[in-house]
Amino acid sequence: MHSTATTTDGWRGLPGPAWAEPQLLAALDHCASRDVLGDQVLVGHDARAGSRELAHLAADLLAHHGITTHLATTPAPTPAVGHLVHQRPDLSAAVIVTASHNPPGYIGIKLRDSWGRGIVWPQPPAGAVLDPAQVTARKHARTDIVPPYVTAVGDALSDEARWFDGDVYLDAAHGAVGVLAGRLPGVQVLRERPLPFFAGHTPDPVPRAHAETTARTLLGRLAHPERALLAMTDGDGDRLVLFTHRSGYIPSSEQAAALLYARGLTVKRLITTEVAPRMAVRAAKRANPGLTVTETSVGFKHIVTAWLGEPAPALALEPNGALVHVTGLGDYFERDALGALTTVLRSFPSLETLDDAIADVRRAHPHTQIVHTTPTQLNEVLHTLPGLLPTWRADISGDVAHYDDGAHGHIAVRASGTEPGTRLYIEAPAETVETLTSELGGPVFKLSA
Repeated sequence: MHSTATTTDGWRGLPGPAWAEPQLLAALDHCASRDVLGDQVLVGHDARAGSRELAHLAADLLAHHGITTHLATTPAPTPAVGHLVHQRPDLSAAVIVTASHNPPGYIGIKLRDSWGRGIVWPQPPAGAVLDPAQVTARKHARTDIVPPYVTAVGDALSDEARWFDGDVYLDAAHGAVGVLAGRLPGVQVLRERPLPFFAGHTPDPVPRAHAETTARTLLGRLAHPERALLAMTDGDGDRLVLFTHRSGYIPSSEQAAALLYARGLTVKRLITTEVAPRMAVRAAKRANPGLTVTETSVGFKHIVTAWLGEPAPALALEPNGALVHVTGLGDYFERDALGALTTVLRSFPSLETLDDAIADVRRAHPHTQIVHTTPTQLNEVLHTLPGLLPTWRADISGDVAHYDDGAHGHIAVRASGTEPGTRLYIEAPAETVETLTSELGGPVFKLSA
């Protein structure tokens, strides 16, 4: 598979018959030649197979363009790289070698600007390649990314965890967050050892079926699972899903709804995307009728752009595990699992208050959103859905199709931008979810079991 542009802030590819490195390096070369990155670039990487080597190749390539590079000494989460660029005025941008939540074998590159935010890449010509063997090896200044991140984010998380009435566990999924083990007092890191192929498992906690299986296994190993708050991250540490013995799977949308109901959270806007759960939007309006709700195109960069247009205290939400609370222009506004977890702990001082808040959300909004990816193409899905949802109203006029049952049910449908097929964001009764996932292909949910 050739490397392909993602819908967020980078490129990714799968090693194999068409190796990713020539395409990734060509894309980076295209950016550097158009002065997108500036002259002082931090190059970071996660711990998956090939990341360190590709980071060295990227640094060598940037040096060829006359750019001074600062190469990471160790693997680090993507938010740690972004935070450092945000903090240091001498750094003009960052290149991060990671494939984030993608399956073992993938490799990719993300970019961050001088504020630590995702950059919209200038796309290279189709089929552009750059032979890695032609990149001259060089020496680069070295930078330790992890300690500044612990100071910027980890210390606040540790403080909240120490006050929290419950046991806080952080599942690193054998990804980059594992480098923080032992650096976060009050937080125990599980599956902390970074593994180059993630023990054969995709490091993505957002798909509910995968998260529930993993979480129940991890909780089953604890002496007191009833006291545990399990925070699950992806391979590079920017997504967050929560899991408790009482509430089970708690996606970012339910976290956002609970936070909006909670007292003491400073927020004037909810900024989300057009595939956001109706749960979160309704919760925002119910919690504060004067709260501004902004829905943008899919992709966190669009959420950032919307906030910059009116930088008031805001809660930003993507249903893929992204939750960000910002209070002012000086805040770092990007996806960060540790930052989101800190916000949750600060708002809910005990496991009981968190579980109670989630129970309140579910009483008011009974259908948790399920994100389902099917290999079936968009046109075929749109052709099939009316027969499966005969009484639902449909609006297929935009880039995202919407289906509504007139009560709590809602489904958003769009073509996936990062993998072949179609993505459905389903809020519906269990039997409807099971029918859709069975008929359309992809993982089958058994919520009624």
